[in-house]
Amino acid sequence: MERIQVLHRHLSGGPSVCDAQHQLAVAPTLATTSNYPTFPQAQTMAEFPPACHDMLHWDELLTDKEKETKYKVRNFMEAEVAPIIAGYWERAEFPHEVVPKIAKLGLGGGTIKGFGCAGQSVVEAGLTCIELARVDGSMSTFLMVHNSLCMLTIDLLGSEEQKQQLLPDLAALKTIGAWGLTEPSNGSDASALQTTATKVDGGYELNGCKRWIGNATFADWVVIWARNNETNQVNAFVVKKGTKGFKTSKIENKIALRCVQNADIEMTKCFVPDSARLPGVNSFKDTNKVLAISRIMVAWQPLGLAMGTYDMCNRYLQQRQQFGSPLAAFQVRL
Repeated sequence: MERIQVLHRHLSGGPSVCDAQHQLAVAPTLATTSNYPTFPQAQTMAEFPPACHDMLHWDELLTDKEKETKYKVRNFMEAEVAPIIAGYWERAEFPHEVVPKIAKLGLGGGTIKGFGCAGQSVVEAGLTCIELARVDGSMSTFLMVHNSLCMLTIDLLGSEEQKQQLLPDLAALKTIGAWGLTEPSNGSDASALQTTATKVDGGYELNGCKRWIGNATFADWVVIWARNNETNQVNAFVVKKGTKGFKTSKIENKIALRCVQNADIEMTKCFVPDSARLPGVNSFKDTNKVLAISRIMVAWQPLGLAMGTYDMCNRYLQQRQQFGSPLAAFQVRL
């Protein structure tokens, strides 16, 4: 309620005219530019601009813990990711070198409590997503898949033994997770999945294909959703990297989220032991227990992307000159 009251005050009064003009960067002079030979007229995102997007003074709505997380992630992304990520984007590669650094931030597990997980509030996890996406959407997607799909599924639907075995290393990012629901023939119609799980002695045999599975090319554990041939109901299994009959191949020539390593997964007589089945999954409806939370996290990502775009445009308008003046000088004053 306190947050709502503060936000109402901001919306009722709004920022001052002076603040708004500053946020829109109606700048009279040219800011210092960088020496990047590829574009000397303005700085690139390798040196990320200061944040200037918070016209509603959102920080006043946050707790001290939430602000601590927000600025910790922001400082990391600006200092460690922004200078290198463009090259990885061009090559469509994932920056594995930053994963140990992300681990030190203590973000693994997101909202999950216990097992070495971060135990964040939903707002704190959302702020993490925003600050990652503000600099690079691929990094935000990477952590969302790991935390809010793979780990969350194990936490909500796995056995106590599975949680104890898998979650601590996933929380520390010593191992990486992925989540396989979408199939080549069933995207939005995910309930029509065709991957099958056949009961055999000591476990299950998985057969089928998955598509657009983020992190899958390098994930240590992949949650696979499959239809049980005996019950015709959907079950879920945690498949270990390197399992015989489990093959991943990177999807090439993407135009967005290029650092995310989306993959096709082919399973041919892929055997997993009984211990790999998540006991809390007995129908397709159980996917909603995960998606109801993970979709909230996804909703924060476009906010971060928009904030990063605003901050970059703000600086560019001050630095880029045409007709002898910064572009910002041609903006409509409030």
